[in-house]
Amino acid sequence: MNLRQRKKDMMGLVGGLGVVIALGGFVGGWYSPGTTITLTFGVWILGALLVNLFCE
Repeated sequence: MNLRQRKKDMMGLVGGLGVVIALGGFVGGWYSPGTTITLTFGVWILGALLVNLFCE
């Protein structure tokens, strides 16, 4: 499997994971709001960085 061809799918997976964390924190009450924001942006930033790193 060529990772360059799967880059768009993997970016979607990272985005979806960030949305799940945000919904779980804000709607589900899993985390405090500050922790939710930190985790959500951390997943989006680090996930996008890793996808770009491994797919290039």
